[in-house]
Amino acid sequence: MKKQIKKMNRFARHIGKGLHIEFKETAAIPSLLKHREYKKAGEQVLDIARMVGLSVIWVIPGGAVITAMIVKFSHKSRPSAFRTEKIIEEETDISSS
Repeated sequence: MKKQIKKMNRFARHIGKGLHIEFKETAAIPSLLKHREYKKAGEQVLDIARMVGLSVIWVIPGGAVITAMIVKFSHKSRPSAFRTEKIIEEETDISSS
């Protein structure tokens, strides 16, 4: 039981760190637009849409479990702060081809 509680605490910290990173990236959108980095700004807007989707699922009854499963198993629906570098590199390789 203690092992499961430790896993849940670790997962909760991971989500908290991811949300903090997303907040920082969202606050940087105006400066990205100012420096004409439209592609990065567009990616961040897409991340905002993903976070809104996850937040809507979180609100429904049992949504915390569903949201955790989505973040854990669905790589494309994760915002960039919740992705590992390996997954991001694979997606950029696929989109470049």
